[in-house]
Amino acid sequence: MNAPRITVRTLGRAGVLGALFCAAAAVSWAWIPPARPGVALHKQSERFGDVVLTTQHGRPLRFYRDLVRDRTVIINLMYTSCTDFCPAATAELAQVNELLGERVGRDIAMVSLSIDPVTDTPAKLKAYWEAFGSKPGWLFLTGSPADIERLRRQLGGYDLDPTIDADPEQHAGIVTVGNDRTNRWAALPLWMDRRQLAATILRVAGSG
Repeated sequence: MNAPRITVRTLGRAGVLGALFCAAAAVSWAWIPPARPGVALHKQSERFGDVVLTTQHGRPLRFYRDLVRDRTVIINLMYTSCTDFCPAATAELAQVNELLGERVGRDIAMVSLSIDPVTDTPAKLKAYWEAFGSKPGWLFLTGSPADIERLRRQLGGYDLDPTIDADPEQHAGIVTVGNDRTNRWAALPLWMDRRQLAATILRVAGSG
């Protein structure tokens, strides 16, 4: 399957994290630097709500407390009825999961968040997870429409054009990676070399 063309308009979806977007392989990652003495630096994660989500296994989890706090988190937005971008992106992330190894589910949380929570029940998300290899430590999450919409916007997964934003088939080809402990956040192109993507995630995560 060919990777979808990523337009300048689509890249605008990076929203809150747009300043951290790595638009080319030559610039593979970005981060928020440590605070200078006497200069307050708020955590990027302070923007996120601690809403209750449900995993593909039917387990309730709080977004910040259980998935982000004091960990490194990998977040992509998807939905199971997507027939173009999502299957290709999910297959790529399955390979990245293997490259990251046992750290996924330990100090690295790997999260695929459905933006179609009405359709994507835990059972559908579990079937989707199984279709891509049942990779350990990889959580597929759903929740109430209001909570999902809130998180989507807090994560920057929206377009300033309301017509484009209302079309779920419009995607930005990025995955968000953040280390809550160090306040290092990056938005990485999903179509970069998967080994480089995994290595960059590990650099953001630091030592395990």
